[in-house]
Amino acid sequence: MPNLFVIILSLIILIFLHELGHFLLAKKYGIKVEEFGIGLPPRLYGKKVGETLYSINWLPLGGFVKLYGEDKKIDNQRSFSSKPIYQRALVIFGGVAAFFVIAFLIFSVYSVVGVRAPVEEGVALEEMNDPMIIITKAVRESPAREVGIKAGDILMEIDGKKIDSPSQAVSILEEKEGIETKIMVVRGQEEKSFTLTPRTEYEEGEGAVGIGMAMTDIQKYPAYYAPLQGARMTGEMTFMVAQGFGMLLQSLVTGEPLPDEMEIGGPVAIVNIGAGALGRGVSDFLHFLGAITVSLAVLNILPIPALDGGRLMFLAIEKIKGSPISEKLEMGLNTIFFFLLIGLMLFVTFKDLGL
Repeated sequence: MPNLFVIILSLIILIFLHELGHFLLAKKYGIKVEEFGIGLPPRLYGKKVGETLYSINWLPLGGFVKLYGEDKKIDNQRSFSSKPIYQRALVIFGGVAAFFVIAFLIFSVYSVVGVRAPVEEGVALEEMNDPMIIITKAVRESPAREVGIKAGDILMEIDGKKIDSPSQAVSILEEKEGIETKIMVVRGQEEKSFTLTPRTEYEEGEGAVGIGMAMTDIQKYPAYYAPLQGARMTGEMTFMVAQGFGMLLQSLVTGEPLPDEMEIGGPVAIVNIGAGALGRGVSDFLHFLGAITVSLAVLNILPIPALDGGRLMFLAIEKIKGSPISEKLEMGLNTIFFFLLIGLMLFVTFKDLGL
């Protein structure tokens, strides 16, 4: 339960800092901020300080900054709509920029605390700081996938025998081809046991049960090297997340299945994974937090109405055509996509809960 509280609090802080990015840029350009809200309405609590209402809302699905003149054109020097396009774009992009700055700081600290990275086979366990065998993929229609083993699980035991290396696991599983075998993994904070039968015939590279594995350990970098590592890891994670969204879009359009190493999860899965990462130590938790922060940044910059990227898209259209699109059309698109996104979030949440 304490781990769960820390994860939820961390996500709320990320949302707060994202909205703070919008808030500070709005203040910089003299735009009146009518409300700064954490969560989505209905309102639970609110207090007005100066000209801004600061609120906590019932639905913990995000946050918002309500700007004067944001939804309709108001001829006032303090309205959002009266500002030049570049200033409005910077205010909108401020939230995404905040995510990237936070990710850079998290990954910089992570590099000093310790980075979990693959290690070469053959390194003695006593020479490692925190050895861990990660399942990197579960091949579709394989024994492992069919019983529920997933990428990201930590391999612990096979038939009660502690596993010290991927090669040991491969050797044991090959010996047990055609024999019912029990595999124990750790997922999140839970130990899970799966019973399967390693197959006797399989494609090269898939193994008897259809899993990929990697031995990992914690590697620490000196503090002076942290900013460079933070920038590098933020860039690499951004590329990976963007590539993942691209694969998801391709899958939706073509109907082709996602790669074996990709898993789609909602808020429940995120909280469970985060709690598990925190349970394994500060290093794994920082990596989780950095990955989530970058994912939120990339998601928000997508050109989808109701997201920051959608609002930037509308500004780009206004710049090209010389006039804004109609307020009614923009509001209608934002409303439609907002409910579509909420529906998608509820769908993946029910999927995570097995409903």
